[in-house]
Amino acid sequence: MKFNCGSCGKIDEAVFDGYLFGDRLLEGVKFAARKNDDGSCEVRLMEPGTLAVPDEKHWMSLAKKFAEQNDVLECPACYGQAVPDDMLA
Repeated sequence: MKFNCGSCGKIDEAVFDGYLFGDRLLEGVKFAARKNDDGSCEVRLMEPGTLAVPDEKHWMSLAKKFAEQNDVLECPACYGQAVPDDMLA
């Protein structure tokens, strides 16, 4: 499933800041999300190695949960809103 950005059109993945679920601890840490057809997400760090906190697996799990529960993320190119294709159907 792709995302739609009002300015850039269809994009493969959208991004979000860790501050949205990890408060100041993850502020500035960027994550990229790809939505699967079943609604689940694959999440990765935009810059590997930037998550220098104990229990990285815990925070990556929370990032995945955040991406699956939120339909409006950010376009990595123009920083506008990006929504999954299925929201526009």
